[in-house]
Amino acid sequence: MNKIKSLFQSLRAGPDSMRLATLSAWRGKERGLAVFAGVFLATLVMTTVFSYGVGLSQIFFQETLKNDPYDAKLDLYSEPGENVSGWTNDSVLFTSICDDLTARSEIADCSIIYGRQGIRTDGFFDEEFGRAQPLNIDAISSTSGDWTNVSLAYPAALENGPPINGDRIVRIAGDGLFDGEFAERHAQQILYGEWPSPEDAVEKRAIVVPSQLANMAGAEINDTIDSMTITYVTESIRLPGEIEECAGTIHATAMEYLYCRESLTIYNMTVVGIYEEWDFGNPTLLFNPVFISDVVLDDSQKILLMDNDHAYLGLAVDRSQLPTASTAEAEDWLDDLKYSIESQNYTSAGLELSYTDIVSGSITFLNIFLGLIQTFDYIIMIPIVILSISVLIYGLILSLEQRRREVSINRVMGATAEGLQRMVLLEILVISSVAWIAGYFAAMWMTPLVLDSVGFMSFRSSDFEVDPALGAATVVTVAMMTIGLAILFARSRTKRFLAMEIEEGVRKVAEVKEPRRWLHWLMLAIGLLAMVESRLEDETGGDGLLENFFIDSVVLLTGPFLLWIGGALVLARLGASGPKLMKAILGKTPLLKDVKRGLSTSGSSESIDRLAIIMLLTLSIVTLAAVQGFTGTLVDEKTASVETGSDLQVQFNSAVSESEARDALKLAFDSAGIDYSQNPSLATSVPILITTEVGQSTTYLTWVLLDGHDDVLQWDPQAIPGDDVGQFSTAISTDWFTAGGDVAEQLDIPGERAQRRRDGSGEWLGDSDDIYSITLQFDEISVSFGNDTEPEEPSLEEIFSVLQSDENWSGMDFSDADLSGRDLGMYDFTAADLSGANLRGANLSGALLVQTDLRGADLTGANLSNVAIHAQNPNGNLLQGANFTSANLTGAWGFYSLGASVTTNSTCPNGITENGSGCVSIDDLPPEIRFLLASDIDFEISKVSRNTTIQFAGKHSFVPGLSPSDANQAIVIGESTWRILTGANDSDEINQTKWFFELGDLADEQDGDLLRRIRVEIEADSRVSSAVDWSTKHRDVERNGGMIFGTPGLLSLQFVVASLASIASAFVFLSLVLSQRRKDLAILQAIGASPNQVIRLTLFEILSIVLVSMVLGVILGVGISQAFNGFFSIFGFIFQIFGGASTPIERDLVWPWFELFLVNGAVMLVVILALFFTTKRALNADLATVLKGE
Repeated sequence: MNKIKSLFQSLRAGPDSMRLATLSAWRGKERGLAVFAGVFLATLVMTTVFSYGVGLSQIFFQETLKNDPYDAKLDLYSEPGENVSGWTNDSVLFTSICDDLTARSEIADCSIIYGRQGIRTDGFFDEEFGRAQPLNIDAISSTSGDWTNVSLAYPAALENGPPINGDRIVRIAGDGLFDGEFAERHAQQILYGEWPSPEDAVEKRAIVVPSQLANMAGAEINDTIDSMTITYVTESIRLPGEIEECAGTIHATAMEYLYCRESLTIYNMTVVGIYEEWDFGNPTLLFNPVFISDVVLDDSQKILLMDNDHAYLGLAVDRSQLPTASTAEAEDWLDDLKYSIESQNYTSAGLELSYTDIVSGSITFLNIFLGLIQTFDYIIMIPIVILSISVLIYGLILSLEQRRREVSINRVMGATAEGLQRMVLLEILVISSVAWIAGYFAAMWMTPLVLDSVGFMSFRSSDFEVDPALGAATVVTVAMMTIGLAILFARSRTKRFLAMEIEEGVRKVAEVKEPRRWLHWLMLAIGLLAMVESRLEDETGGDGLLENFFIDSVVLLTGPFLLWIGGALVLARLGASGPKLMKAILGKTPLLKDVKRGLSTSGSSESIDRLAIIMLLTLSIVTLAAVQGFTGTLVDEKTASVETGSDLQVQFNSAVSESEARDALKLAFDSAGIDYSQNPSLATSVPILITTEVGQSTTYLTWVLLDGHDDVLQWDPQAIPGDDVGQFSTAISTDWFTAGGDVAEQLDIPGERAQRRRDGSGEWLGDSDDIYSITLQFDEISVSFGNDTEPEEPSLEEIFSVLQSDENWSGMDFSDADLSGRDLGMYDFTAADLSGANLRGANLSGALLVQTDLRGADLTGANLSNVAIHAQNPNGNLLQGANFTSANLTGAWGFYSLGASVTTNSTCPNGITENGSGCVSIDDLPPEIRFLLASDIDFEISKVSRNTTIQFAGKHSFVPGLSPSDANQAIVIGESTWRILTGANDSDEINQTKWFFELGDLADEQDGDLLRRIRVEIEADSRVSSAVDWSTKHRDVERNGGMIFGTPGLLSLQFVVASLASIASAFVFLSLVLSQRRKDLAILQAIGASPNQVIRLTLFEILSIVLVSMVLGVILGVGISQAFNGFFSIFGFIFQIFGGASTPIERDLVWPWFELFLVNGAVMLVVILALFFTTKRALNADLATVLKGE
């Protein structure tokens, strides 16, 4: 009963208590500001980190939705078959389900689509997901444009998703796709023409083509497609099973399925639109199809496609109802929708549906990606969180230390312990609550800025709306970690004050327990070890001091944090000793001559020591954030240069000369409204050869740098041996060469490994005494005719393309597979991977082995009679290490070398049994191949070999604009060497498919907008297949290059918060510290010190501490920047893999001394102002009052 009464009384007294606490906080503004600053900064940082994760999820989710117009794929639950319940081949009945679905408020649109087969799996990771195949385009015939030589392969689809299908696909859709929500979503991608209405789709038999395909064919709006042959799947089986009967052709995919594909033909379509390809994303429906109205299909064809499971319903949900606040809420909403749709039967036939949720599938990958990003970002935010909590605790210590004597005096006056504790805690609660509210709203305002960051302290508004509001649980968590920490700490301190003897409580300096100095030194030692280890591993590329992997990993992960904390604690003692250090330096100068005695008696208090720690922590984080921020921004710029090569990279459909390339550029200038004559440009290209070293069989990818390349290509010193681009260019233009890492090992260059640098390139070897040289050979293979009247000569590709095969297993991965004894005769293995495969006793007679990887394969006893082999590859001899023991190679022809293979007791291509001297390849066309090409033509394949000796200048790591991975396997030569190898004259024009352009100042005008306009216009040229400009690429890599999505904003936040913390510490805390020392200043005045002397003494003491702490803080920041560099490199590499990009650019740290000088200068200015005004106020106080009050 007494407890209830006491509680009731406390509630009644609550308002008065809060009012008194508020008044007390207002009167003690200095001590209140210390608590306010700590809680505010801690709340700001933690809330921003959590709300950043929410905002990041929303942006990624919205971007995912924007990239895919489809939200779900609905298949009939039952697979096709006779007398199967719940299934139909009536397309009209199937389409009628859309009426039931669109009647639901959650569904915005629905349409029947003929395309990818039914999926009916549990997700991407189900092995059956890759079984369902789309409708492939096999051939296009048109009198408009030039579709004759257009490739209908789409290898990018294999590279950017599961290797389900590598050909161009088609979606044949009903009226639902051409109106309503679907029409709006598709229309957003249209570049030329329009997305057709249902009426136009029927009337014009509309077809909409992706821009890359249209560019290759030179297709334009209103062109007529006379006919299109489409292939569909009638049967599929997983390997090693076989399809016994197939009326069409048998194909295989890298997902290890065999398919029987048959064809149908559709006629008379009109191109009504050309659309810009979507980014590669969710692979459920595969990528960037040709869209056609289903009016082109007759009833029998529709039934045929339904019978073979090629029809589905495309669904668009009402995205305005879809929760976007979090992916978890969206998944729950979509799961409910899926369940409600699948749980019903439709139409009078009782059809059931299988719902494949495209959005949820994207969320699955999104959550993985976001998890990695947030893990990294939470790690790099640990220092600023620790700093904010340190500022909070430091502010509480200073504020409560002022209350220590007050508590003891009130005890003498009769106050109860409970009342005193409640008084202190209520005051802390009021201040903390106000600070928490301010910090929360500041974080809500700052989070969108953090997410809009595209570089360190650089921001650009995005197209997405973000609501970073946190859930109630997270808000409470932050409040408990800030307000709760403040209350708990205050309660602990107040209880300690109350437990003190009154004499100790009123004492000027409280007894403080000596800290564990040994622990500080241990943390610093481990941190220094991690920094040295990280530096050694960066420099050598191997192990550092620690060889044990587990110990090395632990040290590298924890070391940066231990270096930061241990370094701050140890160096803070040196910072607090600043007055002694400066006194030793300036003690005999007039500056200190008359105050030296007063300085000798003055001692740094515990509060001043803590201030030194805070200054070290804040300024070290300022340095870390600035260094890593500017470094990441520079890496982004260099990455864009590596990927584009120059301001503009243009890929033409066929080889063109420089003058033709410039004509295309001039046309783009004119279309963009830019005067070409007033904006000079430079151009270059990089020809490619396949070469060998004289006397060796290994082939090398060879890149040629034309004269003047250094004026066009954006070279970086990391790319070349040494660091002098001019020296490198001069050497390459004569008879020098460089090599990638793999090639350097193959060439067995003496001492090459010892010349390796951290960035992957090597030291400059052009000035060494022992120059290494090789004799490089180029074999020019040509096909000539005995009949000079023949107008056109076939290429090697044409020769191989006429070969017939029974089954197509091209591009499949059979590495290390057991195919022993299999009948694989007349199979097409073009570009397949058979490395390490067991093919003992297999029948491969007549097989097509073009660019087939047989390295390390066991072909003992195999039948390879009459196989076609083309094993010349930039990655080396594709027959390296292949075992042909006792194999039959009779009649094997093509372009290959068996010198690196085992041919013991084998029958060579010429029919002679190998007797220890090796086998010779047949570099000629067999009579039957000649007949296939043209029976009345006399062919002759000739090979002209040229060679020249070149000298090794060092190792390169990449060439701007070319594949970084290929650079590792390439050698680089100059134009003069190339002309010797190819026999080209100086006057001969160079024809290449890829050209680079440098546009001078025009590239930077209007923030890159002019450059982007030029790129758009040149892509519209029918001669161009693709183009990339530096500005667009830079915007891409800003999110996933040198710094991970949102990280620039977090580093900017760290920089700003740490700078504010240092300034707040200098102003608020220093004012509070000096207020505590008013008695010291009054005593100095009482014994005769002038105001000028007191000010000089105070300024000297505090400025010495601050100045030394600032210098040490920057030094500590330099160390942790190096220690943290490994985090950024590792996580940056991971996110580049997820983003489908990679860069060879190393994170060479950038040191922004000017920005650091500005921050330190601002801190010093605030310190001087705080010291001057606080000391002046203390000097103006009445001495007797001060001494009596103390």
